[in-house]
Amino acid sequence: MTPLLKALLSRWYIVVAGILLGCAAAMALSATVTPQYRATTKLWVSVGGDAESSALELAQGSNAAQQRIRSYLDLVSQPIVLEPVIEELGMSTSADALARAVSATSPTGSVVMEVSVTSPDPQRAAALAEAVARSFTEVVQQRLDANANADGNAGAGTGVTVTETSPPTVPTTPTEPRTTANAALGALAGGAVGVLAAFLWWSLDTKVRGRDEIQSTWDLAVLGDIGFDQEATKRPLILRDERASVRAEAFRSLRTNVQFLASRPEGARTVAVTSSRPSEGKTTTIANLAVALAEGGLRTVVIDADLRRPNLANVMGVEGSVGLSDLLIGRAELEDVLQPWGTAGLQLLPAGTIPPNPSELLGSPAFGALIEAVSEDFDYVLVDTPPLGSVSDAALVSASVQNVLLVVASGRVRRADVSASIEALRTVGSTVQGAVVTMTRSRAGKDRYTEYAYSAQPVVRGSAQRMRKRGSTA
Repeated sequence: MTPLLKALLSRWYIVVAGILLGCAAAMALSATVTPQYRATTKLWVSVGGDAESSALELAQGSNAAQQRIRSYLDLVSQPIVLEPVIEELGMSTSADALARAVSATSPTGSVVMEVSVTSPDPQRAAALAEAVARSFTEVVQQRLDANANADGNAGAGTGVTVTETSPPTVPTTPTEPRTTANAALGALAGGAVGVLAAFLWWSLDTKVRGRDEIQSTWDLAVLGDIGFDQEATKRPLILRDERASVRAEAFRSLRTNVQFLASRPEGARTVAVTSSRPSEGKTTTIANLAVALAEGGLRTVVIDADLRRPNLANVMGVEGSVGLSDLLIGRAELEDVLQPWGTAGLQLLPAGTIPPNPSELLGSPAFGALIEAVSEDFDYVLVDTPPLGSVSDAALVSASVQNVLLVVASGRVRRADVSASIEALRTVGSTVQGAVVTMTRSRAGKDRYTEYAYSAQPVVRGSAQRMRKRGSTA
């Protein structure tokens, strides 16, 4: 799909608005123009010839008439022709002003002249056309007679005749303004401006817009399309709170796609879930995916490896003061920090104490050994990581898992950020299994997903209730 076509499809309403506005503007301007009526009379010019003339003589006469017509076309709008018309009709105008309303044409190779006069009054237009034709005929005859007298051939006849063959009629339809044609041109111009505006807007809009762009730009399979929910921060675990909702079904569809990919020979069951920037909904996504997998009868463990801004325990509603960090430094055993969730067999490993050196812990052999150990006891191991664009933790985690799911918030994250994230993962040899598009669909009101700085925060100990107060959905 070309960039222009992408722009038109994503901003089609701008093009439509341009067409409608252009058409309306043209019609409005046409309404301000005084209607003009055009009356036309036809004059036949002949030179010599009679019933006994030979074919050669007739042809010569026709050629001579065509040559004279070329000089007559300019004569029609000259003062010598128009001043008698002004006097005859008692007009209070000048010959130059009247000349602007008079025109004369003749088709190529024809001996017929068409004299047209334009006026706001259709009756006056017809009267003027008749008067101009009559005055023109008289002026031509006077000049021919004068030339004959000068040559000493008075009374010999000139052989040139100008005859009115089609008298003017009173026009009933104005020739100006051409409302229909103007409206069409206005619509065309407005559409062109709309196309340009849509393309410029699309070019200046650096945000990712939907699954089609993800598939075409980065050749990533979109495994899930999660709709926007303004109340997501209040009820992030949609599979528990609203099991029959559209968003809940979207997470089940994501589970199905993840299972399908895992069923392939190269399929992965240890998966890191990350995003390019904060607030794209990765923690909400991994929590609901874990619940969906567990509900499907699959032994699932979800690990919070976001050791800087952990929020998984808050989303799942469990105590998270002891967990992964404590396990990695040897302060706790795995069986002591794993927490069961629900009745479907889901296990949760919170982040635990926020350490001063998250990168060192996540890149340590102990973390890789942990992933290998739990993968032997569970069907799926899901790991929540910090955003790729904030710190290097996610890239370190990806080295210990088989695949990565990249969460992309539609209309929130820049294309450059997504490109950088994918490049960072591929640089360390990680496989990006696919993408999950979040925050899709139109919405009313202000959403609750807000960015936050992704740096180490002071350790806050206490109950899950206290963690809930400081947590924000990643």
